[in-house]
Amino acid sequence: TWLREQLHKNAQVNLGFCKEFHFFDALFLPSMSNYHEPSNPERSGVFRDLVAKLASRETADKNTKLARFVRSPKRYFHYFNDLWREHPSVTTVGDFTPSYSMLDREVFGYARRELERYGFSVKVVFIMRDPVERIWSMKHQAARIKRMLQEGRDLGKRQFSLESFTFPAAELRTRYERTIQELEQVFDASEVYYDFYERYIDADRFKMLTDFLGIEYNAPDIAKVRNASHMKGTVDPELAVEVANYYQSTYRFIESRFGCDVRSLWSGYQYIERE
Repeated sequence: TWLREQLHKNAQVNLGFCKEFHFFDALFLPSMSNYHEPSNPERSGVFRDLVAKLASRETADKNTKLARFVRSPKRYFHYFNDLWREHPSVTTVGDFTPSYSMLDREVFGYARRELERYGFSVKVVFIMRDPVERIWSMKHQAARIKRMLQEGRDLGKRQFSLESFTFPAAELRTRYERTIQELEQVFDASEVYYDFYERYIDADRFKMLTDFLGIEYNAPDIAKVRNASHMKGTVDPELAVEVANYYQSTYRFIESRFGCDVRSLWSGYQYIERE
């Protein structure tokens, strides 16, 4: 959210009409195939009720357009191609969607080939967050929506279990080693920018990113942090131990790949049992 807001301020960048397009995941992942359709299970129940409260014609039009992209993929590529063709100042377009981390090398290869057919130079930005905190934040946000709609219902930490952190969609998004290995079968190291959620909201880090993207640097707003940590004082330590050890191979891989400094960024390391 923060990164998209900062890039949106840059006249060279156009990220399109919505925050997340969910194109490649809806097109290729069976679990996401009906994401833009009204019958999608993820949009039923609590989510449907929330949407009903916030619904507008603008939202309906947006969802219809997104569904059309999936039904006719050329529309998606034409859309992003037109963003820079119709605006002389624009040199960079993009689509940020966390669930793209669930994709594999075949889909990454398809995305690259199709974009390059339109003349794009494709670059990847992959920002990783402490696995325990990432999933906890996701569950926390879901609980907050429920509290909005069901006043008085307390969804405390005791209602979360190891299964809450290891269901298939959560695991695919969290096994960073798998995503990195799939990406690097398609992209060279110079084409992928890795960073960590816990440090990237920083002027120097943002300068590194704009240099990578080849766009002018504009001073970012680092005063307000979105989706701040909810783990401290709220996650049951016993549960944190279970989750961190379940994702132990991910923690080990990231440390071996990016160095021991990551231990100072990810508090989940403290919960991993020593061998």
